[in-house]
Amino acid sequence: MKRYQIEKLYEENRLTDYKLRTTDDLMQIHSIDFKEVEGYIGLDDINKVLYEKAIVNIYNGLGLSSRATMIPKGIYYVEDVDYLVKVNPDDVYYTVAGRLVMSIDKTGSKAFLRLWQIDDYKHLKTIKGEAKYFLRFEYEQNDRAEWLHISDEKTWY
Repeated sequence: MKRYQIEKLYEENRLTDYKLRTTDDLMQIHSIDFKEVEGYIGLDDINKVLYEKAIVNIYNGLGLSSRATMIPKGIYYVEDVDYLVKVNPDDVYYTVAGRLVMSIDKTGSKAFLRLWQIDDYKHLKTIKGEAKYFLRFEYEQNDRAEWLHISDEKTWY
């Protein structure tokens, strides 16, 4: 869809500042039902509300052309753990050698979501970093998989 077509959709929906106000606007203009995104049904009520507010902010943070190419792929409450190595035993710092991401549903059940590791570090002893917990919004844009960390209803990155 061309930019002028997107602008017209916003204007027809009385959004002359080109900012979405609600998830209904997201559905009307971009045909995205935020509740149909994979992982949504596994969220607890608080995270569902947080996600509903965040997705509108995420779209509003993009230009109109970028909004047209963003495709939501998943929303998950996750446990994110880095695996660390010392490349040189004398180093005082650690290097991230991999990451395990587990989704946690509203019942507390965990399921494997993502894993990556750097092959060059496989021979080194790893230690498990501190687990981080947050909402993870996964999307595709211009045929590239991306994700954002949603921390609360006012911020996202």
